[in-house]
Amino acid sequence: MDMSIWKQKRIILAAIAIIAVLAATLTYRDVFQAISAFAPHTYQNILVLDAGHGGMDGGAVAEDGTMEQDINLAIVRKCEAFAGLFGLHTMLTREDGNSIDYDPEQSIRANKVADIHARVRITNSVRNPIFLSVHLNKFTDSSYSGAQVFWSKNNPEGQLLAQQIQSTLTRGLSPVRERQAKQAADSIYLMKTLTCPAVIVECGFLSNAEEARLLAQDDYQKRLALCIIDGCLQYAEQS
Repeated sequence: MDMSIWKQKRIILAAIAIIAVLAATLTYRDVFQAISAFAPHTYQNILVLDAGHGGMDGGAVAEDGTMEQDINLAIVRKCEAFAGLFGLHTMLTREDGNSIDYDPEQSIRANKVADIHARVRITNSVRNPIFLSVHLNKFTDSSYSGAQVFWSKNNPEGQLLAQQIQSTLTRGLSPVRERQAKQAADSIYLMKTLTCPAVIVECGFLSNAEEARLLAQDDYQKRLALCIIDGCLQYAEQS
């Protein structure tokens, strides 16, 4: 198929599919399988989707007991589905609520170290990876809100990716909360270790009651995922 024709069809198909998914008339798996079977491979990169935390490390916790690790995975699953609509291949570092490489004979600290090392290993096992880790924020001041993207300084492409995702998040989320993409701190092991384009997307604050309520909603998670994948696709098409 001529690639210009496919690009037009892909846009139309994806738009129809996204509307169907947002209207809850189709499941993610139905849409993902239908369009993946038709779509040619148009992107060279593999998007490694990392749902932060897992297992005994639940991450941040909202006042109502909602755990970060569960929302992270829900958003990543939706990112996986939407990426597939556009022919962008993905790999997940974790696919359920467990930590990676968990060993019940080891200490909590040892399992956390094994988990974070496994995420690096999985990312480095694929060709041309783009690493994207989904997290939620929490702060002592409950007035803080909004999604923010952080990039690894190890690869200059990471900054471009972060800025694209930050832009699509700002445009696509309601209410609008203006934030700027920033370089990740050196203390974050994944950002310090990975050499591929790598970003962390902090999707919002569980410490903000209004935003915590939104983050737990399926429709808002879909919107977040669409914004994230939109930013990834814009980056991939420019790089």
